[in-house]
Amino acid sequence: MCFLLGVILTLHLKCILFHRKCLQSRGALDLSLCLLKESDGTVLLPILPSCLSQLDLQSLRTTVASVNTCEIVWSQSPLQSKKGGRERGKASGNKLEKILQELLESHGERWTEELKGDIPRSFQRHGDLVLLVDGCFSLPLWKKMDQQLWGAVAKGLGAKRLAKMSRISRDGFRSPVVTMLLGEHSWVRHVDNGIQYEFDVTKCMFSAGNITEKLRVAGFDCRGETVVDLYAGIGYFTLPYLVHARASHVHACEWNPDAVEALQKNLRGKRSVRPLHDSQRRQSTTPAV
Repeated sequence: MCFLLGVILTLHLKCILFHRKCLQSRGALDLSLCLLKESDGTVLLPILPSCLSQLDLQSLRTTVASVNTCEIVWSQSPLQSKKGGRERGKASGNKLEKILQELLESHGERWTEELKGDIPRSFQRHGDLVLLVDGCFSLPLWKKMDQQLWGAVAKGLGAKRLAKMSRISRDGFRSPVVTMLLGEHSWVRHVDNGIQYEFDVTKCMFSAGNITEKLRVAGFDCRGETVVDLYAGIGYFTLPYLVHARASHVHACEWNPDAVEALQKNLRGKRSVRPLHDSQRRQSTTPAV
């Protein structure tokens, strides 16, 4: 037995097969864990945490017109591991390691435990770009690989572009300090709960951690309402209010010019939105030290 500390989806049993197929087709179903039936008749479907931000919950809710019972919940319910599931996950996780090992050997270098501990264990995925976190590939040996290294990493992670974030700057906007490693441009498209966001990964961050709040907002009925979204960023909540909650009008207020640029892109084709940018405040604000 193992404990799932991530995210699961609750459904009525009669829809379980259909929704299981939908989740599996999106690559969101954790195939290493079995389903779990609760005493109230609902069934728990284990979802891969890395796919949570891109899960279109609204689509799942409306696919079967007579059923509206999907919800994201956090659980510590024990889920049984499937036989061979761990082996499949391990094989997938070892893909990057295997590719890097082959690259090192082609340069006459040996694969060591120290090098293994220096490869990324977590990262962010935004469309075809993978954003690596600080602390990986820090050993001097990697520098000998030059651009071959980043091509190998992209292949191992299934990406076309790579970037690496080192820290958050103290410029008043909390702008990320990101370096492009592979690829010609840094604009990305990220799908979150059925909504597409565009932003420059070297200038703006995507807050994937507030997905549960965005799902809650998506369940509101704001027809006929006017919403004021302060510190709108690239539209984290502005778009859910428009697309899912169907607000009649939204005032999106933001003072970071880079976020405003992304926000305006994300609002193209959306109805009744007024982006507000306080350039005077931006010019008179002293960056934090």
